[in-house]
Amino acid sequence: IRNLLSITMLAAVLSAFPAKSFAQAAAAPVSSYTVDELQDLVGPIALYPDDVLAVLLPAATYPLQIVAAQRFLGTNPGENDEPAEDWDPTVIAMLNYPEALALLSEDLEWTATLGDAVLAQENDVLEAIERFRDAAWLAGNLESNERQTVVRSAESIEILPVEPDVVYLPYYDPATVIVRQPRPVV
Repeated sequence: IRNLLSITMLAAVLSAFPAKSFAQAAAAPVSSYTVDELQDLVGPIALYPDDVLAVLLPAATYPLQIVAAQRFLGTNPGENDEPAEDWDPTVIAMLNYPEALALLSEDLEWTATLGDAVLAQENDVLEAIERFRDAAWLAGNLESNERQTVVRSAESIEILPVEPDVVYLPYYDPATVIVRQPRPVV
């Protein structure tokens, strides 16, 4: 059962949110994305820890709230002000990951596309993340270290923080992390 935790956990989190809340986030018609398009789309976040992805993927379905949350962090750093009550719980949870929130906020078109893909092709998005992780693993650029534990099974690759209360987000170039390098790029 632990072998399927990565995909199962993400799927469980995504399914825990009502379909109507995801539908409210979709402003434009959603098209179908190819395997290659999905791989490119998830590349910038595929190596994030599973706990972060479990919040980030559904939050991406609310791109305007993401921008508002980023502005909130900029105007209220470390203060006790409360975020807007009408924000989706996943967007509020993203306040705990300011670097990931900034990534989503900086490229709103990419975030909206990611959110559309999550809404229309949830399983395909999760499979694209697994394919990207597998490629990074095979290239020698995804391994356990002092900040993360990487658990590979036949079905999935799980990325967990070493310390449960401290989450590190990796910085990497999606185009090079899946290609074998003389030295690891992460």
